[in-house]
Amino acid sequence: MDFFAAQDKSRAQAGWLVFLFIIAVFAVVAGVYAVVIGVMFKTSSTPDFNWFDPKLFLIIGGGTCAIILVGSIVKIIALSKGGSYVAESLGGRLIPPGTTDLVERKVLNVVEEMAIAAGMPVPQVYILDSEKGINAFAAGYSPSDAIVAVTRGCAEQLGRDELQGVVAHEFSHILNGDMRLNIRLMGLLSGIMLIATIGWIILRSGSGRMRVRTKSSSKGGGQIYLLALLLLVVGYIGVLMGRLIQSAVSRQREFLADASAVQFTRNPSGISNALKKIGGFPDGSKIVSPAAGEACHMFFSTAIGSLFATHPPLAERIKRIDPAFSGEFEAAGSGDTPAAAAASAWEALDASVSRMSAGAPAVVKKVGTITAEQVSHGAALLAAVPEKIKAETGDILGASALVCALLLSGNEAEKKRQTALLAKSAPRQFLRHVALLDKTLADLNQRLRLPVLDLALPALRMMSVKQYENLKGYIKILVEADAKISIFEFSVQEVIFSRVEAALTAKTPKIRFKSMTPLTEDCVKLISALAAAGQSNPADAAKAFSAAFAVLPLKKAGIAMLPAESVAFKQLHTSLTRFAASSPGVKKAIFEACAHCVLYDGTVSMHEAELLRAIAYFLNIPLPPFLYEK
Repeated sequence: MDFFAAQDKSRAQAGWLVFLFIIAVFAVVAGVYAVVIGVMFKTSSTPDFNWFDPKLFLIIGGGTCAIILVGSIVKIIALSKGGSYVAESLGGRLIPPGTTDLVERKVLNVVEEMAIAAGMPVPQVYILDSEKGINAFAAGYSPSDAIVAVTRGCAEQLGRDELQGVVAHEFSHILNGDMRLNIRLMGLLSGIMLIATIGWIILRSGSGRMRVRTKSSSKGGGQIYLLALLLLVVGYIGVLMGRLIQSAVSRQREFLADASAVQFTRNPSGISNALKKIGGFPDGSKIVSPAAGEACHMFFSTAIGSLFATHPPLAERIKRIDPAFSGEFEAAGSGDTPAAAAASAWEALDASVSRMSAGAPAVVKKVGTITAEQVSHGAALLAAVPEKIKAETGDILGASALVCALLLSGNEAEKKRQTALLAKSAPRQFLRHVALLDKTLADLNQRLRLPVLDLALPALRMMSVKQYENLKGYIKILVEADAKISIFEFSVQEVIFSRVEAALTAKTPKIRFKSMTPLTEDCVKLISALAAAGQSNPADAAKAFSAAFAVLPLKKAGIAMLPAESVAFKQLHTSLTRFAASSPGVKKAIFEACAHCVLYDGTVSMHEAELLRAIAYFLNIPLPPFLYEK
């Protein structure tokens, strides 16, 4: 899969979605007009009845469009809270990162491993306690604010391999941009389906009034009853159109996500067995929440009964994965417990490995992809994180202190200065926590620093705005305490700020740049800083800069590497922010240039790999961890 092409395709399909939405609105407007004109004809005594009144059509069309628009806008505003709103509207409960429940821990472990393998933030995980059916979904606008939700039936009935297949399917939707399209579809369809709701409300209130009306006013009550009934029928035309759009958008994507899940895990039996269990389970994949209708296109399997199914038949999905499928479904049973040692089948982390062979084109191809080796490596990284550190990622205090402890200098004098300055703003309890974690982190493998930040993100996403502002202040104090900033400090600062803010606001930067030309100066600054940070020899730094600029679609005349001291980190922040507001194609060109800069000599050190991944993090590009050679 080409991650950047998939993102472009997803954005292009948003235009197709708007086109379908316009057609649906026109169909509903026509239906409402037909209802009104029909009621008028029934009550009219005029022999020469005018069936088409342009003025009346405009009034009805304008009013209907206004209702649909208001309904969609209200839902879109509600959905601006991100995937968490969708999960909670369906009855979901956030699984605490530090949960000790074995079933919940199993789900968290699988999601954490998959996220680390993909090089993306660990999503918050929700469980739908009231749902016995086997189902799951991912929701959000970007990987930074994504959530993964599973039903209670999914968590309890599926074994670990089967659950991994389901979660891999959902991660495919996240990486392909399907998730963003799905949540926008949910917002648009809400307005179309509102007409049916209005008809139902009028019908109920009209019925109540009719019971107390006198015989002399029964005609007016009958008209209201008829109007409400017809509006309800027309409203369900809107519902039907909505289901049709959901089906058109969703069905083919489910086949692609199934195929991706097999690719990610290299275990076809995982997802195929999950689908077989759905077929053999009494509750199937049914969702009973009243809100399931508007979100049915998001689920792993069919959530509600509908004339236009949002998902392909189970047997067809299984047959594509397992051609030998006989057509017999399996009876669901109790799922297994978390694996005791997820990394047992993978190599132990070797801290002595300092460099590996890597080429820039190969690294760019890894973006947005997951392999079975990466999943195993993600499990190894997760297993290698000390339990004391994992425990700290389970709550806001521990996760915040962990971020600050990672920023403490290895130089004792500088560390004392950082601590003294932090003491002026932070509570004593927080300072003690940071000091204890500093000792725990002393022997932490460098390769685990970014995964640890990822593990801390779900807890950091639970912060209030005030708590986040406090953390931002602490980070700035620690980073600026020695009047200089290292690339790692800058990377941590940018990763936390960009990812937490994206999660808290549930917004992705609007695309402002579709061409590299207005970003030329920003490219010079970023690549100059990268070359200087990655190469101690000025001559090698110049070569790295030239290698990077050679692949950029920019005029090379007059372009020269800037002295490292002339590029302030504040300028880099501004440049990265502009890059983050670029189209996927522009992001790909920028990232490819960064990869050529860091890997110009064909090898990458841990420091360089960490730096490259930090830049990818800021640009919301999921870059998997590097697999180091033995």
